[in-house]
Amino acid sequence: MVHTPSATSLDQPITSADDRLAGYRLFVAVFAPLAALFLATATWSPPYDADTFTNAITGYEIGTHGDVILDRHEELAQPNFQGVVSWIVEAKESAASQYPPGAALLAAPLYAVWPGDSVMWGRTVNDVPVAYEVPPIAPAAIAASLATAAGVAGLAMAMRRLFGSRAALLAAYAAALTTGIWSVAADKLWLHTADVFYLGIGMWLSANRHLLSGLALGMAVATRPHTLLIGVGTALGRALDTKSWRPALRIGVVMAMCVAALVTFNAVVFGNPSITGGYQIRPGNVARQDSVGFISNLRGGFFDLSRGLFPFSPFLLLLIPGIPVAWKRAPHWVRGAAVGGLGYFLVQLASNRFSGGSGFWGYRYPIEMLVAMTPLLAMAYYEWVAPRPQVRRVFAVLLAVSAAIHLAGAVRCAQYLC
Repeated sequence: MVHTPSATSLDQPITSADDRLAGYRLFVAVFAPLAALFLATATWSPPYDADTFTNAITGYEIGTHGDVILDRHEELAQPNFQGVVSWIVEAKESAASQYPPGAALLAAPLYAVWPGDSVMWGRTVNDVPVAYEVPPIAPAAIAASLATAAGVAGLAMAMRRLFGSRAALLAAYAAALTTGIWSVAADKLWLHTADVFYLGIGMWLSANRHLLSGLALGMAVATRPHTLLIGVGTALGRALDTKSWRPALRIGVVMAMCVAALVTFNAVVFGNPSITGGYQIRPGNVARQDSVGFISNLRGGFFDLSRGLFPFSPFLLLLIPGIPVAWKRAPHWVRGAAVGGLGYFLVQLASNRFSGGSGFWGYRYPIEMLVAMTPLLAMAYYEWVAPRPQVRRVFAVLLAVSAAIHLAGAVRCAQYLC
């Protein structure tokens, strides 16, 4: 059994050279094997679904031409072609992806040096033949795999001061291999891919690299704006732990700069100075705007057999009883991140259908919440599950089942059957 230290000891920074070296070793021990596994199971060639295709072509455009304007995909912005391959919308008398560029930026450096050229694909939509460019998918696959592995390694670094290196490593692997982090975020270049990276790194750096943490958490906001709740919760928690407003102020100022940059980007590209930019709410994607609709969405988000959190990661059910005792022992930043993650998911369910469309295995909207709640859930394990042998055995079975489910999803998606 691994005991968590008292919350008062968690605010002491790791400063010695030996401790820093041990931290780097932990990062590599998490990152390298996960990167290899994710690369082996990622989707390496078309077809890509709508969301991930737009991130890939935007990354290709940034890497090869230095902008986000998709001149060669203007035709796909027309209303009668909106179901073809992408959510491409009108922008600056041309076209652009409706999504923020946070995920595309991860692939842009690889596209800048990748030797492959884009190719033409054709489909018939509404009896009209449509031809469009498809960039090499390999850079997007590599970016998705490496960014997701790095984000999980960042989570391990954040948890190291809670449990020590070995327990943090095990918790990070559990989070990576038994949730949609593997079967979705590491499979293709989703916005969730970028959020795993930015949130994991941001939560790690929030301990004593406040400006860099603000940049990482701000990039998450510039990828999916409602992750702002996770960043704010983490920053406020760090302030309460240190009994100083300096961490929250530093993190918050840089996050605010990232939000301002997103608003400016949307104003320039879409003529819309807002955080939504080119994102278009489609009637079929919106949750019913009443209490009944929200409750139905909430039930589906957690329990739906094809898209629910618990059917695809059943081990989480056994951690719920341990949350109250973990909450009492957790430092404020762990609590703040967890509350922010739950708030993020509730906002998501209040504004959009829980299912998240198609082109992936299991669930995708809960991924950011899981990243934010991983430290608290790990504490729930060590505080409640680990001391109880019978519960621990059941948990091990559920953990293995969850890993098998997401292994099947990762392999299935890699074979283009999602």
